[in-house]
Amino acid sequence: MSEQIRIVMNGAAGKMGRALSAGLSALENMQIVGAVDIKCSDVDYGFLCGVNALGFGIKNDLAAVIDEVKPDVVVDFTSPGVVMENIRTAVSHKTPIVVGTTGFSEADFRQIEVWCARYETPVFIASNFALGAVLMMRFAREAAKYMPHVEVIERHHDQKLDAPSGTAVTTLEMIADVRKPLAQGNTQEFERLPGSRGGELDGMRVHSVRLPGYVATQEVVFGATGQVLCIRHDALSREAYIPGVAMAAEHIVGLKEGVLLRDLDTLL
Repeated sequence: MSEQIRIVMNGAAGKMGRALSAGLSALENMQIVGAVDIKCSDVDYGFLCGVNALGFGIKNDLAAVIDEVKPDVVVDFTSPGVVMENIRTAVSHKTPIVVGTTGFSEADFRQIEVWCARYETPVFIASNFALGAVLMMRFAREAAKYMPHVEVIERHHDQKLDAPSGTAVTTLEMIADVRKPLAQGNTQEFERLPGSRGGELDGMRVHSVRLPGYVATQEVVFGATGQVLCIRHDALSREAYIPGVAMAAEHIVGLKEGVLLRDLDTLL
């Protein structure tokens, strides 16, 4: 590995990809050396990110870019429909990959573990790279030990594809680890409109809002007799994710074994 961590950004043309590339390239130990997206562009990628020229444009073949620039790590913020193939491509080229794309099933995680072992290359996947969001989930898990009646409300921009968000699902799973399944609300309640009470996991409800203007917001709301506790995190801009992605990249390039690591909480 070179003195700087050499990064290929996959999903480079998106708002997240450009914000991350600008932020990571400003760090002394990070260097963006390649950009991949479904649409090519001859425009210097640095200009698209609002930084100085980087000397290359966006290409649409991840494998070819990996072969050409030989990065230390791929950072993937693409879409659920293509992320599994992106992971397979990276690890089969012996290149670690940090993934912020969400929408994985448990079967997907098992398959990724197989690839990691086969190609002896690590993968890091997190539902949220904002340090504040990771702390929110930790605090919610602790609160659920004492206040088991809980609902999650998550709000994202209207271009997000999956619902509920990966962060919301992870939050519910973390709470479920310390909370027995509990039917909440009135036993006689009914929905005038199907889906009004949201999704459900072990009796906990989750509600997804998709509107222009949001980046990412999540509230975990606990209720008990005479009191309500709200634990909320707001990502006000995509720059919130830069420190977490940098932390994951620094960690994964130092690993020698093929393992799947999940969630930033494991690094705190």
